[in-house]
Amino acid sequence: MEFGLFTVFDNYKDEIGRSHKQLLDDVVEQSVLADQLGYDSVWFAEHHFSEYGILTTPPMLLTVVAERTKNIRLGVSIVTLPFKNPIQVAEDYALLDVLSDGRVNLGMGSGYLPHEFSGFNVSGKDKAFKFNDALAVIEKAWTGKRFSHNGEYFQFEDVKLEVLPKQKEVPLWIGALSHNGSQFVGKMGYSIMGVPYVASSSIKELGNIIANYKEKYREAGHDESKIKIPLALHAYVAETREQAERDAREHINRYLDTRQYGRSAQFEDLEAREQLLVGTPDDVIERLKKYEDIGCDHIMLLMNGGGMPQEKVLSSIELTAKEVMPAFKEVVIK
Repeated sequence: MEFGLFTVFDNYKDEIGRSHKQLLDDVVEQSVLADQLGYDSVWFAEHHFSEYGILTTPPMLLTVVAERTKNIRLGVSIVTLPFKNPIQVAEDYALLDVLSDGRVNLGMGSGYLPHEFSGFNVSGKDKAFKFNDALAVIEKAWTGKRFSHNGEYFQFEDVKLEVLPKQKEVPLWIGALSHNGSQFVGKMGYSIMGVPYVASSSIKELGNIIANYKEKYREAGHDESKIKIPLALHAYVAETREQAERDAREHINRYLDTRQYGRSAQFEDLEAREQLLVGTPDDVIERLKKYEDIGCDHIMLLMNGGGMPQEKVLSSIELTAKEVMPAFKEVVIK
């Protein structure tokens, strides 16, 4: 199993007195530490028009992280393609891949927050079709060949990118964990990613979703060995379970109260569903093995949500690297 850090960039500057700049600086510090401790990835969310997520342009901050790290992969989760010109997406992430020496992970989706569609003056009724059209443009652009595209939503004539990704094939994911959405992505031949508690109420239910996704993937003739399934879970690791719950509950609940999607839930609800990674290293290892059993091979740890103080985030990052990660992989501190 691979380990990453996931940041939604929810910030509450009026409530907790932390400036947006301080949050951005804190996340860079967390990312540098994760690189030093042998984490595989960081993932940054993109959001707009709300304190739920203040990072509007992930490649800008990921470029800062790229400059200060050596090995950790740089992921975005997710780029909402219906809001974008796909040529610009192709160029921006190609440039980031060059600047990071080939470390980009690209997660994409069709969007889900009504206020973001409204803010961009974009209709959400045909978002899936617009997403597919945009994805086709990006894939053509990254071939390095001159191309034209005459889709329903995007049209380009005789275009050729000057800067291409360093990676021969940039890893791509589509945000989807619902039954129908994940099966459709399986037929397309892409990997899925997402937040389990949005689409399922138990590990067993999520396991069925993943199994059905893989079945559709295989039936469509795709190579199952290429599948990687990153899942994002709230996480906090401490020396005792009591300390972990005491430190994490308030912040996870603040995040859950702020989020604008998914099923209504609080800390106790997610814990009852086994959709949290909060406790001692042994507690977290035990639960992670259940996710590993259903096909999760990359865990995206949401440790810094809800205004969690920086010193506690850093402590959890270190303890996870020291006592959780070795149960799943050989950890080499850089």
